[in-house]
Amino acid sequence: MKKCVVMLLVCCLSSCAKFDDYMLGKDNSPVPKQLKSLDSQITMTKKWTVLIGKGQKNSAYFRLKPLLSGNTLFVADIDGRFDAINKNTGKIIWSHKTPYAFISGPTIGQGTLIVSTNKSQIVAYSAKDGHQLWHQKLSGDVLASPIIAKNQVIAKTIDGNLYSFNAQSGEKRWQLEHGSPSLVLKASSSPVMMNGHTALIGYSDGKLDAVDIDTGHVLWQRSIVYATGSSDVERLVDIDADPIISGNNVFLGSYQGSVGGVSLENGQFIWQRPASIFKNMILKDNTLYFTDSHDVIWAINKQNGQVNWKQPALKARNLTEPALKGNRLFVGDQTGLLHGLDTSTGQLIMRAPIKGAVYVAPLISGKQIFVLTAAGELSCYRVS
Repeated sequence: MKKCVVMLLVCCLSSCAKFDDYMLGKDNSPVPKQLKSLDSQITMTKKWTVLIGKGQKNSAYFRLKPLLSGNTLFVADIDGRFDAINKNTGKIIWSHKTPYAFISGPTIGQGTLIVSTNKSQIVAYSAKDGHQLWHQKLSGDVLASPIIAKNQVIAKTIDGNLYSFNAQSGEKRWQLEHGSPSLVLKASSSPVMMNGHTALIGYSDGKLDAVDIDTGHVLWQRSIVYATGSSDVERLVDIDADPIISGNNVFLGSYQGSVGGVSLENGQFIWQRPASIFKNMILKDNTLYFTDSHDVIWAINKQNGQVNWKQPALKARNLTEPALKGNRLFVGDQTGLLHGLDTSTGQLIMRAPIKGAVYVAPLISGKQIFVLTAAGELSCYRVS
């Protein structure tokens, strides 16, 4: 039965142009408008470039992105290559060709790296030398990175199951079955720790669960967004952006639903406004930044939901989620451009050509920006 459900999902996804064309980058997707000329206010100087396997190949794997830990970048590709790279020199510390096809990750904790595969597996590796520690088969693909907390790996599958594994041995501790609608986006959100023992989990049915990671018990559940419309496509309300916790509130966004702030004390919205989101948001001080499913970039006041600004000039470019450096916001696009925006006004202040489509958000560390193209070219730039 499980196989039939997966096959039905694949058939549904391939037939729904409304979101499949956007997610998978088909030829009949919207054509980007010609950009106006721009005098760049930001200078980017390339420091090094290294070729890392096959990259993501297409926009469906926007959760397969580099991870920075200390001075080391960890990068996995869709064909199973896994590398550790010195962030300052671009020198490869270790590199392995594995038998897997990776689709999300990596994530790191306690010296262990976790990645997920297209065969519904999660695999653990040593961050020190990249040797495999263990692997586990799950009920469905893990499209967003698991988290590591309290010596546990917490992973959510696209079919709505939540798992806990021992981070050292891979032994399964518990499994929680939440379920999912008959049709879901090929995207997902990661679990987020609310406190030392509770994780918040956003699901494809628009619900948010608080789960005790020691026992796997659901402490409470809230319906964040409700499906509307007559067709399965119209009723898509996946919570695919990672929840962001700030104080006693959590900020959430859903596809074809809304973005809003929810009180963790009573589960009520402190504010809510219509939006369609499936990529991660950023919270900085009092402002929430995100790219919506139409490639409009937003800045919203986290206190009341007031829109500070919206930037629609990059529509139909399949933008990445944003990356933040000081008062500058950066996004990449499928045409091979990196864009910079002023966080105060939303004005475009930089445009830099990148050799290849960019489907994952730039990674920023100090004055360095790391950009990975769909073809697997990882470059380090110095920004001034």
